Amino acid sequence: MSEDLALAQELADIADGWSMGSFRSRTLEVVAKADLTPVTAADRAIERTIAEHLAAHRPDHAMMGEEFGLQGDAGAPWRWVIDPIDGTRSFVRGNETWATLIALQHEGETVVAVASMPALGQRYHASRGAGAAMNGAPIHVSEVSVLSDALITHTSIPGFVHTNLAERLLKLAGQCWDARGMGNSMSHLAVARGSADIGWTSRANVWDFAALALIVREAGGMFTDRSADDARLGGTGISSNGLLHDLALHAAGLVD
Repeated sequence: MSEDLALAQELADIADGWSMGSFRSRTLEVVAKADLTPVTAADRAIERTIAEHLAAHRPDHAMMGEEFGLQGDAGAPWRWVIDPIDGTRSFVRGNETWATLIALQHEGETVVAVASMPALGQRYHASRGAGAAMNGAPIHVSEVSVLSDALITHTSIPGFVHTNLAERLLKLAGQCWDARGMGNSMSHLAVARGSADIGWTSRANVWDFAALALIVREAGGMFTDRSADDARLGGTGISSNGLLHDLALHAAGLVD
């Protein structure tokens, strides 16, 4: 294991300690951010603690987090991208489909990724050129090549309604074998491990996709990240096993 991946795993351990200590707590503090999405004390504690750990172990690296934005030198070639709790709505309702997402980027390209889902006992990781794994065992995308045999996983229906993508999702899902709403992380991680064939997030930001995209790609799949479409709101993201990617992009209206 490389030193960078080992550090990313340390950061995930730190995050798991905070998140599982607050998960299903009756005293969990939840407030609404300016964009009306929820944030908890655990989200903020995780991001602060990771920032402190990186400042001690990688002082020349920058960090971009969902809650506190960019910390460190904006021009640093190395940058950590952190989503302390991806799926906060699931977290606050006591559902297990949330994750901490950790990515290390060099010159804007992700080279190490960890996605930790401690409530499900799942830890995914990937390094560029070295493949992807779940709980230490290699994972690979499926070999499904026709939509009628495909399982599509997606984020919340209201998200697709608000982004005017609901009709496109329904059209694509209607051609598939089945469809399931699993949230951002699980939708794409299911593609990476071959238990789904297409994953679609209606809208998200860089911290939502940076780790997941590398895990999917290193598992043999493809990931189209449009999070840069809007600097504040982000954009859509689609993963697939590769064999179905063009079909998914056409259905999403991302290509002609």
